[in-house]
Amino acid sequence: MIGQVLKRWRKNFVFQHIFFWLISIVLFTVVLFYTRGDFSIQDIDLRTAISILVTIAFLAVSVYINFLFLIPVFFNKRRFLLFTLLEAGNILLFIFLNYFVSTLFEGGGHPNFMSEFVAEFILVLIFLIVSTLLKFMRDSITLQDVELRMKEVERQKIEAELRALKAQVNPHFFFNTLNSLYSLSLDKSDKAPELILKLSELMRYVIYETKVDTVSIEKQLEFINSYVYLERIRTGEGLQIEMEIKGDHIENKVAPLIFIAFIENAFKHGSKSGSTRPYIKIFFNLESENQILFSIENSKEPVIHSIKGGGIGLANVKQRLELLYPAKYTLNITDSDTRYRVELTLVVK
Repeated sequence: MIGQVLKRWRKNFVFQHIFFWLISIVLFTVVLFYTRGDFSIQDIDLRTAISILVTIAFLAVSVYINFLFLIPVFFNKRRFLLFTLLEAGNILLFIFLNYFVSTLFEGGGHPNFMSEFVAEFILVLIFLIVSTLLKFMRDSITLQDVELRMKEVERQKIEAELRALKAQVNPHFFFNTLNSLYSLSLDKSDKAPELILKLSELMRYVIYETKVDTVSIEKQLEFINSYVYLERIRTGEGLQIEMEIKGDHIENKVAPLIFIAFIENAFKHGSKSGSTRPYIKIFFNLESENQILFSIENSKEPVIHSIKGGGIGLANVKQRLELLYPAKYTLNITDSDTRYRVELTLVVK
């Protein structure tokens, strides 16, 4: 509601200035009435009214010289000494022009030039200060509105990118799992029915739980346990799998499927390791209320090329981390000839 009012107010730029000067005329007249004991409302004749309007016109000249020239050219560029000198010249210009015109209307000079000089100096100074403050306030509101618009555009852009990334995660995960299922079906393995059943549980999680922005770490762990169980069925006893959870802050929430790409990658390469004891070690530290520490390590063959770049899954999760946890995560990847290790720390509160 306030934003719409401000938007309409900015559109009526001319109206704002007309309104300001109408208020100025009224206030100027009221001040004149109360500060001069010998002045009454009946004394306002055509000549006096013209004199007031001329004074306001000269004030407008000083104000717009300040608005359109002195502030943008000198003040905004931090040329403060020149700004001060030229502003003083602007004030003197008003005083002498207004005094000169006043003498023409009154048929002679003011009996006390110094008091008139001080009064007009205070008058123009008040107008310049008030109008400058109003300009700065208006510019500040405009700047805030621009910043809000930019933030809204950025937010929409991030949401669109996240939706696109999330749309990639689900097919990628199912593609990898269905490949495993296909391999078992070719071998006519007795493990295939159990694998299909476990896959259905994982599909239920991916379809329903990942629609929200964040999921509790408890549900994430249930999903990961099911995935690890599925991989145990697929890989058999040849692969040593360890999973350790330290701490009990399972209520913390994180983005869904944020860990699974690293776990998928570990099973993809760890299960193919040619070492005598291929292994995968998964670790979660949930002791802190404010952060989650996750690490995963797998064995790998020396001949396998570096996988730091990863495929769709790893590239996807890195992009999501940048968008969801800017300056709130650390990701360290160690890739040697015989092991691949990922350490991820997330600040969740």
